[in-house]
Amino acid sequence: MERHEISTEKIDWPSLVRHVVRDRVVVELADGELPIAMLVPIERPRTMADLDAALRKIPRLGEDAISFEEDIQKVRALMTELDDPWES
Repeated sequence: MERHEISTEKIDWPSLVRHVVRDRVVVELADGELPIAMLVPIERPRTMADLDAALRKIPRLGEDAISFEEDIQKVRALMTELDDPWES
């Protein structure tokens, strides 16, 4: 975490904000020894394009695909309908 003293430092606010966003750092602002605020980068929203890119990086199932599907079907067949969780 970086610390900037607001009462004695000449702060270039646009550059500082860009630094926080670009470098994903947290900056603590202080008045003397007293911390008074923090600049924190926010998480950017994820998009469907991000999901698509992530799914494309996952290794594909090879010969295991058929046995994996069979295992899923067996588990589904063994499952009974769940009781109503609201009934007590």
